[in-house]
Amino acid sequence: MHLDDALLEVVSFLGEQQIPYMVIGGFAVLFWGRSRVTRDLDLTVSCPPDELPVMVEHLRRRFRVLPPDPLEFAQQHRVIPMQVGEVRVDLVLAGLPYEEKAIRRARTVVVGGRPIKVCSPEDLIIHKVISDRPQDREDVREIVKRQGRTLDRQYMDPIVAELSRALDRPDIVRFYEQCFCEIGCHNSTSL
Repeated sequence: MHLDDALLEVVSFLGEQQIPYMVIGGFAVLFWGRSRVTRDLDLTVSCPPDELPVMVEHLRRRFRVLPPDPLEFAQQHRVIPMQVGEVRVDLVLAGLPYEEKAIRRARTVVVGGRPIKVCSPEDLIIHKVISDRPQDREDVREIVKRQGRTLDRQYMDPIVAELSRALDRPDIVRFYEQCFCEIGCHNSTSL
């Protein structure tokens, strides 16, 4: 099973169950940033805690859920790892108001002739800018380079600044600003 097929299978399930979601990770970067190899899928899903047991049970009936006790694993780690064909899929449970808002802001794109919800480029930058992983840093650079002035800085700047303060990591704002400087776009709104 190809990545696109696995994605469509999971998205179909989420639609049937009326579970709000957005595609994140490498697959989302393909839309907003750069072409790069990705062999897995990451989606953030909105599932209230009281509905989690039902969702997990439905997932177990349809897919190969990897942990022996997926409900306990999901409650502890906020993720449900699965295998769809040969493709590893992680369903990340939204837990923060920011994540719920990002799901609502997700953009519709077409994959295999079907609409899917992909994390907006702004929210993908916010999601990745706090990471120290070189690949995530490069993803942020490429998204900024490709999307440039179309990005909503009024939305992003205060969130990035708050994350930087909350995590006591001034390097986050410096890196974020550097990405915009590299494309000649210095109009920070509130950093």
